[in-house]
Amino acid sequence: MTLCALVLLSMSASFLLSSILQTSFAQSSSSSSSTPEIPLSQAQEGQIGNPLAQLDAARQQFLSAWNNTAFTSQFDVFIAEGSNSGYGIYREHLPSNVFRPGETMVLYVEPVGFGHQPIADTSSQDGGNNTTPRSLYLINMTADYIISDSTGSELQTLEDLPAASLISHRQNTEFPLTLTLSQEQPFPVGDYIITYVITDQVSGQSFQIEKRITIDDNAITGALPLPDINNDNSMQSPLPEDQLEERSQALET
Repeated sequence: MTLCALVLLSMSASFLLSSILQTSFAQSSSSSSSTPEIPLSQAQEGQIGNPLAQLDAARQQFLSAWNNTAFTSQFDVFIAEGSNSGYGIYREHLPSNVFRPGETMVLYVEPVGFGHQPIADTSSQDGGNNTTPRSLYLINMTADYIISDSTGSELQTLEDLPAASLISHRQNTEFPLTLTLSQEQPFPVGDYIITYVITDQVSGQSFQIEKRITIDDNAITGALPLPDINNDNSMQSPLPEDQLEERSQALET
């Protein structure tokens, strides 16, 4: 057989193989495209393209994780008295753990994992006789304050003080807890340990926070300012000592 004939034969075989592969691929694609799709449920169809439905589904997953989380504090800090105006809205006390004799100590806490006790509400919503049952949720916490000296020897204990009791229409998870300790009789100058024991009355769980503080009659205390949104630098510089002293005097009045 001549070289030319061999080349033609090789080209014919290659063309034939290519045709077989294309036909097989086309049949496979046709068969695959004819496979019936699994229909989505009405709930899944409703969530597609509906951001609010997707957000609600994510919240249900969050609440499921919340209910499996132990009652504890994810953040706590001493703040200036009267500066708490909502979740994450406060002015931090300066210096962080130093107080003057007689100065009120306010601990801001962001608890997580607390329970929500369902409460059936059948009160009239329109002032008439028609009532529509609805579910409300109770958050209820108490606190113990244990005051010890620097070596841990207990000096005084305050037990079962009301810490939080509120009813909400939703299962509130962004809840700020403020624990206020007033020096009705000023502490003597020195170092102390304050142990806060917070109990969730709904779930029965408790956790504690231990804070070391110093009482100093020469201390100049005040509050860290909030960012100035009208300032291009976005943050104010820390207050000088004279302004801290002015703020301290203002807290006393």
